[in-house]
Amino acid sequence: MALVKLICGIVLLFLGFIYLYEPKIITRINNYAKEFLFNDTYVLLRRKKIGAFLILLAIIAFYMAWASFLR
Repeated sequence: MALVKLICGIVLLFLGFIYLYEPKIITRINNYAKEFLFNDTYVLLRRKKIGAFLILLAIIAFYMAWASFLR
């Protein structure tokens, strides 16, 4: 279970940094997943909030994985 949390943390951290620094990649992904997950204006107007939220989730997942590795 700790490995799953660690992988989730890595993926969320990666997505968070993409949202903060490479919005062009997100808009390309958005073109493929527009009907299911995103709206163009939502990505462009709220990319910093979404990126910060994903990084926060990644930190929480890393902490949970680290705590279970220490046991």
